[in-house]
Amino acid sequence: MSSPFAARPSRGRLALACAAAFAAAFAWPAAHAASTDDARDAIARGGVERAADVTAPASAVATVPPAPAAGDTLTAVSVTAQRQSVDPDTPAVVTSITREQIESHTNVTTEDALKYAPNLMVRKRYIGDRNSVFAGRDFNELQSARGLVYADGVLLSNLLGSSYAYPPRWSLIPPDDIARVDVLYGPFSALYPGNSIGSTVLLTTRRPEKLEASLSTQFFTQRYHDGYGFADSFGGNHQTARIANRVGRFWFALSLDRLENNGQPMQYASPNSAYNPKLGTAVPVTGAVTDIGPNGKPRTIVSAQTIERTEQLNETVRMGYAFTDHVDATLTLGHWENHYRQHGETFLRDAAGNPVYGGNVSIGGQNMTVAPNAFAPQRGDQENWLYALGLNGRLDSGWRLSGVVSAYDVSRDVQRSASTVQGGAGTLFQGDGTGWRTLDLKAEAPEVKGHTFTFGYHYDNYFLRNVTYNTADWLAGPTTSLSSVYRGDTRTQALFGQDAWRFAPGWLATLGLRYERWDAYGGALGNATGTLGYADRGANALSPKVALQWDATDVWRFRLSFATGTRFPTVGELFQGTISNNAIVNNNPNLRPEKAIDWDFTAERDVGVGVVRASVFQSDLRDSIYSQTTVSGAATVTNISNVDRVRVRGVELAFSGENVGLKGLAIDANVSASNAQILADAANPAYVGSRFPRIPRMRANLLASYRFDEHWLASVGVRYSGRQFNTLDNSDVNPDVYGGTSSFTVVDLKARYRFDRHWTASLGIDNLTDRRYYVFHPYPGRTFYGELKWSL
Repeated sequence: MSSPFAARPSRGRLALACAAAFAAAFAWPAAHAASTDDARDAIARGGVERAADVTAPASAVATVPPAPAAGDTLTAVSVTAQRQSVDPDTPAVVTSITREQIESHTNVTTEDALKYAPNLMVRKRYIGDRNSVFAGRDFNELQSARGLVYADGVLLSNLLGSSYAYPPRWSLIPPDDIARVDVLYGPFSALYPGNSIGSTVLLTTRRPEKLEASLSTQFFTQRYHDGYGFADSFGGNHQTARIANRVGRFWFALSLDRLENNGQPMQYASPNSAYNPKLGTAVPVTGAVTDIGPNGKPRTIVSAQTIERTEQLNETVRMGYAFTDHVDATLTLGHWENHYRQHGETFLRDAAGNPVYGGNVSIGGQNMTVAPNAFAPQRGDQENWLYALGLNGRLDSGWRLSGVVSAYDVSRDVQRSASTVQGGAGTLFQGDGTGWRTLDLKAEAPEVKGHTFTFGYHYDNYFLRNVTYNTADWLAGPTTSLSSVYRGDTRTQALFGQDAWRFAPGWLATLGLRYERWDAYGGALGNATGTLGYADRGANALSPKVALQWDATDVWRFRLSFATGTRFPTVGELFQGTISNNAIVNNNPNLRPEKAIDWDFTAERDVGVGVVRASVFQSDLRDSIYSQTTVSGAATVTNISNVDRVRVRGVELAFSGENVGLKGLAIDANVSASNAQILADAANPAYVGSRFPRIPRMRANLLASYRFDEHWLASVGVRYSGRQFNTLDNSDVNPDVYGGTSSFTVVDLKARYRFDRHWTASLGIDNLTDRRYYVFHPYPGRTFYGELKWSL
């Protein structure tokens, strides 16, 4: 990680084909004009690149530009060879990951870029997991709204809710489009929303300087075996295509991505806690397995559930145009489809060897009831659209202006669920019409007497539209009655200002203030008998930030940062409940905003071959919003509530370097130790003193890659996560079973061979030792990868 000092037819295919045609049509006249004026072409390229360097939206970090000449007219902008998405004087810890580092380890999807980042964990249960959220220093995977993801300033985070079900829309930026990734820790910059109280991930994409093209295909497979006697092979494949070009003042990049995979079981079913004699005589069965559950009590496992096959299609077109040498615009259009199927596998057999799917059974002489829907299948279709427009410019007076507007639409979200394994009646869920809108405006002033001011405005609107119907035919039948309806909106507006003040040689003070106004309105819960409306709500937050940085020498840097941040409840937490075959979520319209009071002290030293960082941090969280999930028979039940006060203290050590003791050897190593404790909870006093869930005492990562010559590269990666709990009361004392949260060490390998400038081949293994571990769900076993790639 770099030094801080340096499927099926859809309208998506048609729209993106039109975009590609538009790009080609635009490129032809631009190419003709460029052929008559090479000098003008060079100037245009410089203008685009420099503008991109400094004109991220209001979510970007303030830069400290040199003082320009006075005036009030637009002027040309100087050329830089590489866009820099994060200023080196950011008042927070920043981890940077280059494209070369990402390519040195196994990666299939965009979130794999964070695989070895310090004190982060991506909840990727299988390749193609549509619920890949990430955890950080002081938040876990079930608090997804405390982590932000941007791509070139466009928000990819799904802030409709805060749990595993609301992952960032990673797939809208294909892995081959990534130039670099930067991770900011904590709420220390006033330029980011209150959701940055956890971590902020900034993806910077590649922009072409000439014609580029690439094709790749990957395969992957695992032989999965659990502790309950179930074993099978699961695998899939992944194809990508990319073409990009710059002609005169115009550039474009078109990416196509297809992934299909079969995941291992995500859940396991147990009989209901109560026996129901009304369902008939109990059938003697065999095949059930008994283990000790996370709570230390014996339980019976009767099936593997949520075995999902997914096919995902993604098309993204990005383009930009420099209207003048100092004003440019960018356009992003992304389209994502997902088609999935889920089923279960029963372990139960009757005396004749026939599979048994629910009802009353007798296991070892004990009568039990297995829910009829424990094995019921589901099918889903999703289609999402992203639209974003950015505009950037610079005045001759030195002011730099930028704006980004984006819209995210869920044009189709349909899930059909059967009531029994045989099919028949079921439910039809529709989430069409859900989405969000964002606007970010930013103005950066020129430096005056050591001060560089940044001002901005932020707006977002999230809207939830969910309805579930009953149907006599779960696969294709018309709806018969309304089962449930959930809807509601949230809106946030913010004003912010930040001053980076160089008040003495080597010293930088950063002062920031962010004001946010939040409103929740239009919330309603309904069923066949009527609709209940929720009262509208509103709240304000004022979040000060201050940081003091000292560059003591050419190799030493010290920084002390303090900040507060407020994360408001999401529309899903407030208004969206869920009841499906294997999941129940209870919303809470009375949630309070959560507030973080954070400190960080960081020391960094450039040791020649890399940078060593040591950080001590504390996050004091008031009214922390948490979704507690527990297993209840064949289903999981989630309840959302505030925890009065949680404190997380920790220390991080990280090193990133190249040619470490040996030319061609790159090492990224990091370790963190944390103590996350519940200090107060009036509603549940028994929780006080417990460790906050899913924040392990220790995390550690190592990625070592060695470039033997211009052809061969090999790497080894190690990921470690220490003991953690899954429940607020820490009652899950048995971590290495389904529903528990394991400590684990995973070893990954990769080897890559470059035949020539066009062709490369790679082989890799994740989880080399086939470690069986759980983070509530079972995670993949030993997985083999292969890739063949062609580049122009």
